[in-house]
Amino acid sequence: MHWNVTYNDPNRWKEVHAFAGPRLPWCKGIRETVAGRSLGSPKLDLVHITGIPELQALRDGLSERTAINFLRTAEGLIAFTKVRLEVYAIPIHWNEAVSCTQQGDLTVAFERDGHRVELVMRGSKSAEARFRNWFEQAANEFHVSD
Repeated sequence: MHWNVTYNDPNRWKEVHAFAGPRLPWCKGIRETVAGRSLGSPKLDLVHITGIPELQALRDGLSERTAINFLRTAEGLIAFTKVRLEVYAIPIHWNEAVSCTQQGDLTVAFERDGHRVELVMRGSKSAEARFRNWFEQAANEFHVSD
């Protein structure tokens, strides 16, 4: 469900992209950014992870904030979070019943192999609104291009 991507190991990236889909071409990334649809999400604070106990255990006891941001791929998203000095990727495919709450706690949830994963995040009201807008655009872009 998650991979340590601190070190640029091509085999590890192949595993991540096997779930989330291939990277978008760089020219599409430029066109999307110019059109106001960035490939990367606003950065938020990761408050809690449900469904990936190993990653949550790494976060337990930390006194500093843990940031999280997402990157669009051709078929999904990759969530990136840093714990101490390590960067972890959580690949998500749109077909995994991906959702983002529209009110209350900002939560991105998905289901893989019968396991529900929830990433609970927090930020300023404007950052949360920008994230929700980014998520909606990313979901719409995927469903339009199906």
